[in-house]
Amino acid sequence: MEAAMRATVTLGLLILGFIFSSCIAAIGPEGPRGRDGRDGEVEIYTGTFVINSDDDFGVVDEFVSVASYSWGVLDVSTVDEGLVIAYIQFDGSTSWNSLPLSTPFDNDVVVLRYAFDIDNFDLILEGETPDNNQLNESLFDGDIIRVVAIPPGQMFKGKGLDYNDFEQVSAFYNLNF
Repeated sequence: MEAAMRATVTLGLLILGFIFSSCIAAIGPEGPRGRDGRDGEVEIYTGTFVINSDDDFGVVDEFVSVASYSWGVLDVSTVDEGLVIAYIQFDGSTSWNSLPLSTPFDNDVVVLRYAFDIDNFDLILEGETPDNNQLNESLFDGDIIRVVAIPPGQMFKGKGLDYNDFEQVSAFYNLNF
């Protein structure tokens, strides 16, 4: 009986050894080298634009005006997979509002939104009243736009960070404008 017990234990150990060894995956070839990072720094682009309603906006149609700002700093992965967020601070205010934003103004509702690519950031102003562009543009004269572009490898995807809150984002990523 003792020999049968030893054989059972030995067989059990062999089976366990086989199971564990089969779970270990083979190590494949090394992938391409990634780009070098900067020691202790997060690679995040920040930009600030002060709106000049007389010079910045171009009328697209009777409802839409666009202000284009050049930057030429983003890469394809940040544009396609990262996070680009914009905030506005109204002239005379200390608070930041996340875009897009809609606000009632002079018998109109004005929507402020944005678009971007590698080379440009476009601030898009859209009203509901036709041919009210110049009046709507003047609403944002002197306001400040801040843009934060976070590459995909630097994005925080857990709970607790509200990307709509400029102060939280600035503190979390240690941003200095």
